[in-house]
Amino acid sequence: MKNRKMIVAAIALVSLFVFTGGALAVTHITMGTAGVGGMNYPVGMAMAKIWNANIKDMKAVAIATAGAVQNIDMIRTEDIEVAVCRANEAYRAYNGIEKYKEPHTWLRALTGGVMFDAKQVLALKDSGITSIADFRGKRVAVGPVGSGGELDAREILAAYGLTYDDMTPEYVEASQAVDMMQDGLIQGAILGFTPGASAISELMVTDKVVILPIDDAGYQSLKKINPFVSKRVLPAGTYPNQFYEVETCGDPADLIITRIDVPEDLVYQMTKYLYENADDVRAVAAAVRQFGPDLVAPSEEMLIPYHPGALRYFKEAGILK
Repeated sequence: MKNRKMIVAAIALVSLFVFTGGALAVTHITMGTAGVGGMNYPVGMAMAKIWNANIKDMKAVAIATAGAVQNIDMIRTEDIEVAVCRANEAYRAYNGIEKYKEPHTWLRALTGGVMFDAKQVLALKDSGITSIADFRGKRVAVGPVGSGGELDAREILAAYGLTYDDMTPEYVEASQAVDMMQDGLIQGAILGFTPGASAISELMVTDKVVILPIDDAGYQSLKKINPFVSKRVLPAGTYPNQFYEVETCGDPADLIITRIDVPEDLVYQMTKYLYENADDVRAVAAAVRQFGPDLVAPSEEMLIPYHPGALRYFKEAGILK
């Protein structure tokens, strides 16, 4: 009995040591990304690996999510601490615009820009679709309900005078959209990925799909709906069997976001080691080759404020004044 009491007491002491900041304490960080078929997920995995390797007692993991909108909500509910997020979606949330009923003024940026997306619209070659306007009456994948990709789809369709009432929308994640397109269950898909995304490569290798342009007229209409968009071009050869240049557009560079109440010293370390190991992030894919100090915008140009920990690092490193 005496030995049993001693064992119980020892376990209690170890537990107390862990949960009161002793040497065994571990900082757990969960990072929201997006679907596994895009760039956000492998980028998140690379960042978590950097943090685990460089920050003492850090246990960081990256998880697949439905994208920016869900990531913001999961940060709000404290289910995750950081996330990859579209800058314009973070701006809407921070200012309480559209679907956000109140300003999310606790949102902060842990990085400057990470990577640029491109709005990529696909159609089956044998569907007779040669323009986004031809989606009328067709079955089209538009992304999970409430996701950033689904918002893209509504805006792009509106730029061409269409709504979901004009077609049959399929609210599916990108990997499922790829499977449905390969099986001929849908004729089109609107995917907001970074250029070179594996899900689109998988589809393009079949040579059954064409990437549709967002032409100048469509871009000008879209710009009235979403003033953040700017022109992009997918160079020929971005994907298998893509021997043509594609005119499209995209949003401001994605950010890594967090909450204001995440400790300053922790965010400082997370930011510091990301930028000091930027080559490891850039190695993930061509889409993130620009990641680094050049995409760190001055505070006054950011769509949401920097976290104090990130700003401290940028100033100490001479990236910002």
